[in-house]
Amino acid sequence: MAFEIVKLDKEVFSGSRVEIPAFNPQEGFAVMSGVKETAIADFAKTAEDFVGINANIDGVQTYLVAKTGTDNGDTSFEITEGQYAKFVTKETERTAIDQFIGQSYGEVMNSETIGVAGTFNLEDLREADFTLYIPVVAK
Repeated sequence: MAFEIVKLDKEVFSGSRVEIPAFNPQEGFAVMSGVKETAIADFAKTAEDFVGINANIDGVQTYLVAKTGTDNGDTSFEITEGQYAKFVTKETERTAIDQFIGQSYGEVMNSETIGVAGTFNLEDLREADFTLYIPVVAK
């Protein structure tokens, strides 16, 4: 699985959040993917050019569907400036996308040169293809 290291600038996003259930290996990604799919569909009714952010917010694993800026919903999240592993797929089905995210984390964790540097990731839904950014740090 190929990825590149890119620099992202600090950016604030705001939007609507939903709690993501803990991953259950017996159920696979289906439950989590369904929650994300519903959140995206609800937000897409009123917004374009948005992102999805998987993050621990206030002690709760959360999926935030958001736009750039601070006035697009009830929750804001700041993406820190830094290095990110960028993964791209043409996959469009949500469960397959979540599997891709899991595989992407596996690539970063198995890398000899970088490691995961944060407790969030950015799903850039503004791109033509699904683009995932995982914050990383040099080992």
